[in-house]
Amino acid sequence: MPNYHFFKQGQALTYLDANAPSYSDERRQLVEQGFAAIAAPTFADTPAEALELLRTHQALQDEAQANALCLTVTSIPAVIATLSGH
Repeated sequence: MPNYHFFKQGQALTYLDANAPSYSDERRQLVEQGFAAIAAPTFADTPAEALELLRTHQALQDEAQANALCLTVTSIPAVIATLSGH
């Protein structure tokens, strides 16, 4: 099964098959051009499937970050109330 590794520079998005013999050279070339890996390589049958898995993973991460921020903000008053004895 191919192992797709996605890279991004600005709005440009591309991928490499991390199992390909030329992967190391192509990855180096992308990095030299300013591309950055946006996630760990993803196993999938097709690039479209790998991209969908990546988008789902990123959406879950975004949701977790939003929930963590909400938890932090809402817990501050409770901590202050506890510390102040109210």
